[in-house]
Amino acid sequence: MRVIITGATGFVGGALVRQAIANERITQAFVLTRKPLPEDLVKNSKVTVIEHKDFSTYPPEILAQLAGAEGCLWAIGGRAGQFPDLETARKVSVDYTLAAANAFISELAPKLPEGQKFRFIFCSGKFAEWDQDKSLLMLKDTRRIKGEVEKGLCDLADANKDRFQVWAVRPGGIVKNHAGLMNLLTISSSGFIAVDHLAKAMLKVALDGYEKRIIESDALVKL
Repeated sequence: MRVIITGATGFVGGALVRQAIANERITQAFVLTRKPLPEDLVKNSKVTVIEHKDFSTYPPEILAQLAGAEGCLWAIGGRAGQFPDLETARKVSVDYTLAAANAFISELAPKLPEGQKFRFIFCSGKFAEWDQDKSLLMLKDTRRIKGEVEKGLCDLADANKDRFQVWAVRPGGIVKNHAGLMNLLTISSSGFIAVDHLAKAMLKVALDGYEKRIIESDALVKL
């Protein structure tokens, strides 16, 4: 399978690239990035690095380099508090994600073999909330933003059932690999997941699909 990976210079995206390289069923990884990648990744024959400065738009020259992609693993975003302000958080998390999905639906999906659908895997978060008016006590901006993205992607999938599928994974939290005994206990009891495990799970969904669009933390850790 040929996949697009975003967020490759980040925690989850970097793990996705490394696990894609290790997975024999992934034949090519198109890495969309604004920043340089580590040299060992750039030199790998599976990896095609595509510099993309504006994730709000997908001009023909970018789409041409993505030709043949069958799916996307999206790992751009984060907690709202990690951004300078809420407007920036929404731009990066909501606008960028939906701009990519729309571009891939209109330009990449139609070029796949008949009957094959483009698969989009979104790294969301536990407690993502679709209802934008619901009163929330904790992490309200992050949960609403994640929920808005999920709903937007599912709406696109519903409107393009013949060419586009979407799944959203909701980790309870993401920890480093080999994070020590206390973190392992936290993982097992709280739905947290090691970053490599998360990356493998997202790739498995891209390759094989999953019965539910929204994959909650308790199901995610079992993949």
